[in-house]
Amino acid sequence: MTVQTINRQWLLAARPAGAVKTGDFRYHEGAVPVPGDGDVLVRSLYFSYDASQRIWLTDHGGYMPPIQLGDPMRCMGIGQVVASRNPAYAEGDLVEGFMSWQDYVLARSDGPMPLRVLPRADYPLSWNLGVFGVSGLTAYFGVTDGLKVKPGDTVVISAASGATGSLAGGIAKALGAKKVIGIAGGPEKCRWIVEKAGYDEAIDYKNEDVAQRLGALCLQGVDAYFDNVGGDMLDTLLLHMAPRGRILICGAMASGYTDVQLQGPRNYMRICTHMLTVQGILLFFYADRLAEGAAQLGRWVAEGKLHVEENMVEGFEKAPDLLPTLFSGKNPGKLILKIAEPA
Repeated sequence: MTVQTINRQWLLAARPAGAVKTGDFRYHEGAVPVPGDGDVLVRSLYFSYDASQRIWLTDHGGYMPPIQLGDPMRCMGIGQVVASRNPAYAEGDLVEGFMSWQDYVLARSDGPMPLRVLPRADYPLSWNLGVFGVSGLTAYFGVTDGLKVKPGDTVVISAASGATGSLAGGIAKALGAKKVIGIAGGPEKCRWIVEKAGYDEAIDYKNEDVAQRLGALCLQGVDAYFDNVGGDMLDTLLLHMAPRGRILICGAMASGYTDVQLQGPRNYMRICTHMLTVQGILLFFYADRLAEGAAQLGRWVAEGKLHVEENMVEGFEKAPDLLPTLFSGKNPGKLILKIAEPA
């Protein structure tokens, strides 16, 4: 396959102080890397935007090593193999996994989540970053395995209009939850999660008293809470959980994923008095079950039980501009940057 001579890159120029900014990255044109034994050279087609990217920009990096100054910005992405010295991958394969903001990425098949070869399917290729990617699979395993949602449950999900939250609501309904309530910011997002994402009720945290609304909607308490926010929102939900309720910690949007330290939950004794179960989720731990999750998500999509929403932008030059918008939450669904079409 044809390979260009220039590799466009967006490199980390400075560690963000507070909210991430476009100026934290700089444009660079480098050489296209040459694959060695075991390597795969991948041409970038789509970049995914995820909250975890902000964690990777800190000094500690969270659950992965931090991105070093001068390195390309890490992301999840979809690409096409243009050269392979690894028997697991062939030239022309479409793959999804850890990539970075550059035209050509040198990848390996080892690691906790190696590149996965994507099937040729009748749905958009970009869906492998959303409903069939980290967002959808995190929602799937979070709701099914973490929260163990069952028929009759009352389920609450924060950041409900986001890529993960919007799918988590549909999954809970598909599993037979009696009532699924989403918490989102602003009337438009609240309208969207009910009309499009399948939620039964919406709470506008910007304009409504969340505690009051939870009390009115959840007379018997909340059986399962999918937490994408943390902070005061988690504290509020702790006071509205039903006995033996389950809480899944998926994100901390309240922190902006910066180094700002949030106060821990003040109402943590409710975990004791109501025998609550609190669990985290990281998709790495489900690496051997991804195909299972994707298959079930596919069935629900085909049955019309899950709504897929993409916020697609085109153009490599826009890569650093999109990351700040992820945390402003202006648009619902999955944020994706399209770089190129497959050959």
